[in-house]
Amino acid sequence: MLVAALLVTAGAGALASRLELRTNVAELLPSQDPAVIELERLGRSLDATAVLQIAIESPDRAANLRLADDLTRELRKLPRDRLSSAAYEVRDERAFFETHRWLYAPLADLEALRDSLESERNRRKSPLYVDLETHAPPRELLDEARRRASKLDQFPTGYFEGDAGTIVAIVCRPPGGLFAERAGEKLAADARRLIAAAHPERYHPQMKVGLTGDVMAQLDERQALESDLVWATGVCVTLVCLVVVLFFGRVRALLFVGLPALIGVSLAFACAELAFGYLNASTAFLGSIVIGNGINFPIIQLARYEEERRAGHEPELACRRALSFTLRPTAIAALGAALAYGSLTVTRFRGFRQFGVIGGVGMVAAWLASVLVLPALLARFDRRQSATLRRFGWPGPSPAALIGRAATGAPRMCLALFALLTVVSILPIRHYLRDPFEYDFRNLRNRRSLESGAAALAPRVDRIFGLTLTPSVVLADRRAHTDEIRRLILERDRRLPGRPLIGQVTTFEDFLPGDAATQARKLAVLADLRRLVDSLGPRPQDGVGRKDLALASDEDRTLAADLRPPDDLRAITDADLPATIRRPFTELDGTLGRIVLVYHGADVSVWDGHNLQRIAELIGELPLSDGTIVRSSGHAVVFAAMIRSIVHDAPRATLASLLGVALLVLLLTGGRGAALVLAVLAAGVVWMLGTAAWLGVRTNFLNFIALPITFGIGVDYGINIYLRARGERDLVQVLRTTGGAVALCSLTTIIGYAALLVADNQALGSFGAMAILGEIACLAAALVGLPALLSVRRKTT
Repeated sequence: MLVAALLVTAGAGALASRLELRTNVAELLPSQDPAVIELERLGRSLDATAVLQIAIESPDRAANLRLADDLTRELRKLPRDRLSSAAYEVRDERAFFETHRWLYAPLADLEALRDSLESERNRRKSPLYVDLETHAPPRELLDEARRRASKLDQFPTGYFEGDAGTIVAIVCRPPGGLFAERAGEKLAADARRLIAAAHPERYHPQMKVGLTGDVMAQLDERQALESDLVWATGVCVTLVCLVVVLFFGRVRALLFVGLPALIGVSLAFACAELAFGYLNASTAFLGSIVIGNGINFPIIQLARYEEERRAGHEPELACRRALSFTLRPTAIAALGAALAYGSLTVTRFRGFRQFGVIGGVGMVAAWLASVLVLPALLARFDRRQSATLRRFGWPGPSPAALIGRAATGAPRMCLALFALLTVVSILPIRHYLRDPFEYDFRNLRNRRSLESGAAALAPRVDRIFGLTLTPSVVLADRRAHTDEIRRLILERDRRLPGRPLIGQVTTFEDFLPGDAATQARKLAVLADLRRLVDSLGPRPQDGVGRKDLALASDEDRTLAADLRPPDDLRAITDADLPATIRRPFTELDGTLGRIVLVYHGADVSVWDGHNLQRIAELIGELPLSDGTIVRSSGHAVVFAAMIRSIVHDAPRATLASLLGVALLVLLLTGGRGAALVLAVLAAGVVWMLGTAAWLGVRTNFLNFIALPITFGIGVDYGINIYLRARGERDLVQVLRTTGGAVALCSLTTIIGYAALLVADNQALGSFGAMAILGEIACLAAALVGLPALLSVRRKTT
């Protein structure tokens, strides 16, 4: 049996070692939600929108620009599978628009300038000319147009710089799909290597170079998750080993309870490899959770075995008796936990369905290992004589025994306290459940990144650009729809209550001077302008004489130079625009112009979930005039989909868990016993929710699963105490023995959850906190409420 167990564990471990970690939020999403379907469509059609920003800071602007130029040249040497584009300036783009500035002027402005100039020419030709319309002077019109244009010039120096040049940014875009896993990871590594090789201190002694942007935010979260995974598992294993040794009084107990738990974890992750092939941000930490929960079954069995051995039974008989006495309660506990995990499979979240499958398999596997492998371990390695057996349990007076004496000595007082706690817990729950969600996304990120990583640097870089470089994306069915989509989004933004959220909606057409007909009209007006300027005086600087009137003053010559459009102006086509302008609007298959980029306002916080929900209302689904429905996706739409799914799935998962556990307890304990066990369990869950409400613990996309899981794991304590008490009259003895083992089981489970509290990822920490509340509440209800109820029932019968 032991050889078979070791072979199974080794094989399962080999399978589990092939698992990869995927931290992309798409892995958690409900697969059939419209937002997810659109997300996947965008991923197949669009290149990555995430950016890597390299921030260069020093008091010397010239030194900053030199390093930016040198780094950009080196970055552009990287292969195409590492870098799509890199830029720290837009001088070429500015030169293009400066050369073609006449075509980008509004048609109405060009017509006003033409009419003003024509009026000026007629006035000069004839002093008796009277214009019945009032025209602003040409110089005034030209200056006003330049003032309006300067307001739109985001980078007047041509560089991505801020704070008078003391910070300069390089914007890099990695290749890959819109939501590709590990997008930009190799690019970030290359950027660090190139920065180190450039020796920034040689450019200026105070120069600092940092990385930020969406690429770094995602990588920081991933690295923090990987670090947390190792740290949390290590903390969990260390503390579980410590309490097991303290309780049983010998190190060998680690082998007896550890191997079944290890088998459960190995088989759970082997199942994950076979069924899914990867772990996501929620399932990655199941190792510590399965260890903390799965070790409960061998603990209960080993505790009963130790009791039988101290009673004088030989190892074989003690093992048989321990197994016979604990088989039913541990089976109920294991199946209850498996049902609780399995209840997550009714949710629409892929990540949580996977969580349910892996956790359920881990519970069943750990229980089977306890039943099959633990007896073999005891038979092979427990050679103690009865005379050498030491007392096991907690050092000093047993806390469980003390609680038992109080519960049985003053049961009615304990029940009054029990009822009071339940009422106090119920009071805030109704208000809490109206809106329990966490809307501050900063409370769901890793702490280190917020304090010193990419997120800390981002605000200084964001001020350079004025708005985010990673907008929400709408992909139209046809290019002709993009202008209507923009109008509809902006109209919705104006109609919604509250301040406007949308800062800018950009389409490819914004970078063209108009459609073919508009450009033709502009070119005709510009031809009129050239004719009028030429009629007023010589062409400036070209040596060509004039047939008509010659301007005498230098001011008039300068005005003529400013007013005369170039001779070679022609209509601008898509292909004429710089590649850097076309790239954000080009799909992977080369289709151009169907992409609409929606930027939130500069003062709108994307960490506020309320803002994201409102943005999702604006862009999630757009009905167009021809009957076409255009859908969008992105962070805002995905967040709204998560909230919808939690509202839809949390009651279903909780009800499925409760019904499954209730049916299981009813089948294995009978009606009256089931009522007692379930009443205590329900009270524990109410205490958990009430405490969360009083403490202000908010529900997020991860910790909401703590509620259905608590039903399955919390029933373990009550069912073990009830089944042991059913065969014994001495409730204090029951709590001293089984109660102590139950307390140890709860402690190991709490340790599994508490290991998540050391994580920098605050979402995982919130899950650990919520689950710990459930553990403490259910254990307290089982140790206090159930003995008191049993004591009162026995006294009245």
